[in-house]
Amino acid sequence: MGQLTGTHTIDCQDLSTREINQKIHAFIDEGVREITVENPDARHAFVPGIKADNVTVNFRGPVGWYAAGMNDGLNVRVQGNCGWAIAECMMRGHIEIHGHAGSGAAASIRGGLVYISGDTGARAGIAMKGGTLIVGGSVGINSGFMMQAGRIIICGGAADGLGDSMYAGSIYIAGAAHALGADAVERKLNKEDKAMLAETLRPFGIEASKLPFRCIESGHKLWNFSTKEPELWRHAL
Repeated sequence: MGQLTGTHTIDCQDLSTREINQKIHAFIDEGVREITVENPDARHAFVPGIKADNVTVNFRGPVGWYAAGMNDGLNVRVQGNCGWAIAECMMRGHIEIHGHAGSGAAASIRGGLVYISGDTGARAGIAMKGGTLIVGGSVGINSGFMMQAGRIIICGGAADGLGDSMYAGSIYIAGAAHALGADAVERKLNKEDKAMLAETLRPFGIEASKLPFRCIESGHKLWNFSTKEPELWRHAL
């Protein structure tokens, strides 16, 4: 049997999530490079743990919790909102959510890019170990918590605890941050920051130069425990 070509469509209406994921796997194994999923109806756990390059899965409608978790190279586009933990623990790949996201967006990702056109819930980008999270709107409480590497770009504002206890990495924010987290400090952009923001946001139609970005980074005070600053540690713990 020769490889399939073109775009192939799956209608979720009368299928279980397991059956939908099995069909997606089968199409990928047969060489399909673009798959459209109709009527996803916010089901949970779509396309987890897929290792594939140059394959795009388009969801025409909202997806539920844990979509594209542990992604390793897949391109996913969602025309709608998504639930908690989109792209959790992603290794590689490209995720676009053209809507809003629940809590824990891009938690613990190691690489790849996650773009959310709207707002996210709490704890966006927590424990990131690489990769890029772009949020076109605002983020909820404790976003960037214990971040270890990578970058978060927020075009809107942030609730309390932005960057709390982050070890490394960079958070770029254009709107108001209600309160920074423990050991998070603000600095002005340099030339390299501005160039990176312009290049990274351009594909999404966002002109970085028109937004008042600044950078949030670790102040390094929590890198080593100190009894001289008990209040800082008490807040962090």
